[in-house]
Amino acid sequence: MNYIRLSKKTLCVENISVQSLAKKYETPFYCYSLSQLKSNYNNFNNVFRKIKPLICFSVKSNSNITLLKELKKIGSGADVVSAGELLKAAKAGISSKKIVFSGVGKTEKEIKLAIQKKVLLVNMESESEAILINKISKKMSTITSVGLRLNPNVVGKTNKKISTGGKDDKFGVSYNDYIGLCKKISKMKNLKLEGLSVHIGSQITNIDPFKKVLKIINKIINKTNINFRFVDLGGGMGISYSNKDKKLNLNEYAQLVQKFIEDKKIKIIFEPGRFIAANTGILVSKVIYIKKNNNKIFVIL
Repeated sequence: MNYIRLSKKTLCVENISVQSLAKKYETPFYCYSLSQLKSNYNNFNNVFRKIKPLICFSVKSNSNITLLKELKKIGSGADVVSAGELLKAAKAGISSKKIVFSGVGKTEKEIKLAIQKKVLLVNMESESEAILINKISKKMSTITSVGLRLNPNVVGKTNKKISTGGKDDKFGVSYNDYIGLCKKISKMKNLKLEGLSVHIGSQITNIDPFKKVLKIINKIINKTNINFRFVDLGGGMGISYSNKDKKLNLNEYAQLVQKFIEDKKIKIIFEPGRFIAANTGILVSKVIYIKKNNNKIFVIL
């Protein structure tokens, strides 16, 4: 259900006219629908209910503290890629055991914070990062739970600027190097390799890339002796921006994932962002001037 819609030619958010809100509150402001946020999260959760995943909302998609608090109330974790996002998730009350720290460019300071907060997983992207986290963990006299991100060389049919799973992308470790690096990490005394992580991009509406990725992950699991506790499948599920846009068949994806884990003792992690937050809010502003330059009309907000 859409909670932001036109009603008798008047834009409404949960049956409250935006015009009345603009009279009550100083513009510009963001207006969010809590009902839409809950509906999106619960719909996603219901589709995957048989596999009982850990849903870690991608904070990069919307870091509004109030929204994070509301998502926490209905069971969401958080996927964070910076110290700021981690602190916001913690401030919202999200349990550290429901937070995964991802990102290709974590600083030493951010890694220390993630270890101090005892997040569920620090998802590593390279051998050099693994060496650094092991070194920091040793200095802090702790063993850090980590995941290793795979670059599966699978490209979703999406905008190339938001595609992250190709061989020339900066993210993750290639299939050919992955198993060897797993073996090296297993010998690092202050790391505990518990997760396999992957994310191939955003706004993907075709099921085929996800199908390919699951097959590749299966091969890796079968070729290693590592009992991964978690497989983090990231996000990237596309949404429709108009009636003409193709929609991802989420039920079909759920069936694929269910088949993938049926003979494994693995917890699935998802990191949806856009899928949960995109249609929950609007930016409300007022027209203050209209001006014409040559043949062009400018509307100033």
